[in-house]
Amino acid sequence: MWSRLREVFARELVVLVDPTNPQHARRRKQLTASVGAIFTLGMAAAMGVAPRSAFDDPLAPRTQQALRMPDVREQLEQLTDSQAVYVREERMQRGDTIASLLKRLGVDDADAQAFIVKNPTARGLFNLNPGQAVQAEIDESNTLVSLQANLGGDAAASRELVIERVRAASDNTAATYKAKVQRVDNDVHYEMASGAISAGGFFKAMDAANVPDEVVQQMLSIFSGVIDFHHDIASGDRFRIIYEAGFRDGTFVRNGRVVALELINRNQLHQALWFAPEDSKDGGAYYTFDGRSMKRPFLRSPVEFSRVSSGFGGREHPLHHDWAQHKGVDFAAPTGTKVLATGDGVVEFVGQQNGYGNIVILNHANGYSTYYAHLSGFAGMRQGQPVRQGQLIGYVGSTGWATGPHLHYEFRFNDVPQNPLTITLMESPTLTGKSRQEFLTYTSGLLSRINALRTYNVLTASN
Repeated sequence: MWSRLREVFARELVVLVDPTNPQHARRRKQLTASVGAIFTLGMAAAMGVAPRSAFDDPLAPRTQQALRMPDVREQLEQLTDSQAVYVREERMQRGDTIASLLKRLGVDDADAQAFIVKNPTARGLFNLNPGQAVQAEIDESNTLVSLQANLGGDAAASRELVIERVRAASDNTAATYKAKVQRVDNDVHYEMASGAISAGGFFKAMDAANVPDEVVQQMLSIFSGVIDFHHDIASGDRFRIIYEAGFRDGTFVRNGRVVALELINRNQLHQALWFAPEDSKDGGAYYTFDGRSMKRPFLRSPVEFSRVSSGFGGREHPLHHDWAQHKGVDFAAPTGTKVLATGDGVVEFVGQQNGYGNIVILNHANGYSTYYAHLSGFAGMRQGQPVRQGQLIGYVGSTGWATGPHLHYEFRFNDVPQNPLTITLMESPTLTGKSRQEFLTYTSGLLSRINALRTYNVLTASN
């Protein structure tokens, strides 16, 4: 039997593999049909044994069950009662009143305007300078919800005025407001700038390096005891400066203190770092990089942004036209320019004196005295009043024997006039002991930034 089957299988295989055999095409069709039938039967068997579900079988039993939904009526009522709030920001303009400011902010709220006018804290809005930002939140009826304004401060923190509406007790009761001034911390960044003085002068170099005006003013004050910025600055001088800048939520608020400064003036290096020792009662001060205080007993110039119109020594008097000894230095400046005390002292005299016109005389320690003449006015000076270095004492004018607005400044030692532009100012002591160790620790990071600026300058010059 098995031999018979083997014989039949061999004969059929020969037919399948020999395309010339007349039975070849027929046997292939038969084989294909047989294989298809086998696959179909296999799939039917698989489906027959697969488990059924309610989704597959429409006759399967079903069960209905009620679900408890959450109560959202309270939430819907709150959404219905709430009003949209809009935020708008405007800047103070010259001549602004509270009414005009609120109008530009989109506020139509007589109660809020009356509150701001009457409340002592809210009236801080009257002290804002042009350009300062004011932000208001208003509802759909243009009623004030809240108002914020920056009242000043420093780079580290700001004083912010906040005016808020207090919800009324009932619909028939008018809303009330409250005002407060709160401290808001800023993010302090260290900004860096460097550059060279060109033929355009010191201030154009500052503008080219994008150094803010308030930072430039600090730079002048820091080096006022060792550099006369009206005469000493020369083309080719270089500067590097690091200063604080306050930001809140990524938005710039204000610039702060200069913390590190380097100036190469006529190939002489001048450096300053801000430092406040832990045991200091007077706060911080500026020191050289080796720990010597930058503060000198006297400033080199009592007037900012001026020029020397007449130096110390013999000259022909501009009014009398005779040769005479000029006992001081004349600083030409516009009428009203601020005049600052060049050193700590006490007011010896304030008033008028012959050709001096309006004059302030200050007595200083160790036999020194200073004269400030031809003033247009005094800054609340009175005899016997103590003054600090850099304090405002008067304003440039042309009173007395003067052909135009300028300050006549005299510097005397034991009542003998000295040339204030050439005198050697006393040096300050160097930090020692614990204070010096604190100084070195504090300033290490700032010095690394100055060194980075030096490297940048070198790379820039080589390109």
